[in-house]
Amino acid sequence: MFNQIILMEQNKEQQQPEVLIARNNETGQVGAVVGQNPDGTPKMADVKSAKLSDLVKFSKGQNPLEAFMSNFIRQAKNPSLFGFFKIPETEFDKIGPAMSDMLQDPVANADLLKPFEVDVKSMAKEQTVTEQHDQTPAKETSTAIKMAPVNPDKVDWDTIEKQWGIKRDDLEKSGALQQMVYNHKSPQLFTLRPEIGGEKFEAQARLSFKSNPDGSFTLTPHFVKHEPQLDKTYKGYTFTDEDKTQLRKTGNLGRPVDLTDPKTGVVKKSLVSIDRLTNEIESIPVDKIYIKNKVANIELDMKQIGILKDGGIIREQHIELPNGRKFTADLQYNADKRDVVFVNSEQYRQKREQSQEQGGQQYNSWLDKEGNIKNLTKWKGVPLSETAQADYRAGKQIMVGEIPDRNGNPCTVYIQFDPEKQRPKQTYVYPDKEKVVGIDSESKTQYAVNNEGKTNEPTKVVKEPLQRGQTEPKNEEQKKQQKPKGPKL
Repeated sequence: MFNQIILMEQNKEQQQPEVLIARNNETGQVGAVVGQNPDGTPKMADVKSAKLSDLVKFSKGQNPLEAFMSNFIRQAKNPSLFGFFKIPETEFDKIGPAMSDMLQDPVANADLLKPFEVDVKSMAKEQTVTEQHDQTPAKETSTAIKMAPVNPDKVDWDTIEKQWGIKRDDLEKSGALQQMVYNHKSPQLFTLRPEIGGEKFEAQARLSFKSNPDGSFTLTPHFVKHEPQLDKTYKGYTFTDEDKTQLRKTGNLGRPVDLTDPKTGVVKKSLVSIDRLTNEIESIPVDKIYIKNKVANIELDMKQIGILKDGGIIREQHIELPNGRKFTADLQYNADKRDVVFVNSEQYRQKREQSQEQGGQQYNSWLDKEGNIKNLTKWKGVPLSETAQADYRAGKQIMVGEIPDRNGNPCTVYIQFDPEKQRPKQTYVYPDKEKVVGIDSESKTQYAVNNEGKTNEPTKVVKEPLQRGQTEPKNEEQKKQQKPKGPKL
């Protein structure tokens, strides 16, 4: 009978909820898992008398098994002390009592128990890889997909420099390499200089590594797009109007959808997000998502981890970062960052400021009472067309027009609503060659000093704003300003 059940279960789809039976290898105690103790060890009940409703049930997207096992491996002093065996929830009444008896002598019954055994050793190795990742400099949160890191010595740096004009030293000094070796995109944009038809071009992109059949790695650029291409089918899925609104508002779709892998044709439930730097659409299969049980100072239970894996939001968490910064935000998994991120933090700040205001004055928000983007009819005194107004309300980047910057230099101004900061974000693009994307190289010093507050050593004492192409004092008066004064006698 037990052998027949084994064969039956091996042929079933593994989508239904499962329960765990654990054995203490030191004491011989066997029990059904009904929870987890503070030290990570399983809380157990007698298998033959336990109610199915009391057992912890593990299913994809809810109370994930890997979260339970990760917490057990991380906290338990001796993970090998326990053995775990998973069985379908619907078969617990049949298999549970028989398995309990067989676990009294696990050696003699090893062959029958093996199909149900959880490989704790493999999970412990994966946990070690994840913990090594967490020791590297990271952003405010720390979650990771269990993938082998890229060996920088196997990266084809010569080809990368020849194709894109990027050196290993560029990535190391910026800190991007430390993120990229763990299969992330660079946290910032880089200027690439590809050569096409004998001419050099410049383009902004985030960077990631891709593997080659020979085991080496080269570069994948993720170029900046004007806006997310949400009107096109993405991996076999067509975004609804509600999907588009949600993606533009938070950057995350907020629920899993069926996506088709273009290489294998396999359909998987996946989460979808927008890369806010490049407007690229990103996705990750739900079964590839790994979430640790702590984000900043927030301890997550298995139910909360399940909500995040399902694209949901953990509302109104009081965050405290290692640097002492405190704020309130929602938590949501982001497919682009492969991480749990903070969303709607600005919304809580606005509510707090509004409640603190005296006299009942309404807070000056860029959103209406329903949380939708308010309309703009003009920006910096420049009227916006009806099409531009509609695009802005939809979260798209729009061109305002030719406007002098604060120093009087001519430039083209773009704006786009920033969902995180809950206000319009302004972008300056200075006169450039038609072929070049971004800021021309001869304008970069001018832009950095005049608009970003950065310092150019040869002109750091010059009081006037820099002109296009200027990197040195332009006349005798500026040279005198720049020249250091001698010591007082």
